[in-house]
Amino acid sequence: MSTLEGLKPFPLLGGYNAQELWPLVNLILPTWILCVFLPRWKYTPQLTLVGPILHAMMYSLGVVSTIIYADENSPEIDFGSLEGIVELFKDPSGVFVGWIHYCVYDALVGRWITLDAHVNRDASTLAHVTVIVPVLFLSLMFGPMGWLLYVSIVRFILKKNGGDEMKTGKKVV
Repeated sequence: MSTLEGLKPFPLLGGYNAQELWPLVNLILPTWILCVFLPRWKYTPQLTLVGPILHAMMYSLGVVSTIIYADENSPEIDFGSLEGIVELFKDPSGVFVGWIHYCVYDALVGRWITLDAHVNRDASTLAHVTVIVPVLFLSLMFGPMGWLLYVSIVRFILKKNGGDEMKTGKKVV
C-alpha cells in the first residue's frame, strides 16, 4: 500500500488523516444499493439518509479541522479563481474533503430521483429497471448529468401519480 506524502491529520476526526479515513467513504454504498434494489421498501426513505448524514458530518469536521488547525505555511485558497481551486486540490486532504462533498451530493440526488420516481410518480418496476437505474448510475458517476437527464426528460415520461406508458408497460391510447 502506498503512502501519500504530507498528509495532515484532521484533529476533529480523531486525528486521522485522509488515507486512514478513506475506507469510510464506502459507507455511502448502502444508500445507492437501497435506491437501486429496494426503491419501494418502507424504510428506504429514512435509511438512504444515513450515508449522506455520516458523510456530511465527516465533511464538516474535516473542513473545520482544516480551517481551524491550518498552519502558517498553508496557502490561502482563492475560491474565486481556477488557480485557487487547483491549489486546494493539490493537497490530498483537500481532495479527500472534496470527494466526500461529491459523495454526499451525488447520493442525495440519487435518493431524490428514486423517491420522486416511486413516491410521487409511482414508477413501475419496468420503468425502474430500464430508466431509473441507468439514471442513478449516471448520477453516481457524473452527478449533474444524471440529475439533468432525470429532470429534463424522465420526469416528463413518468407523469405525476403514474398512469402513463412507463408505469403500466402498455401504450396509452
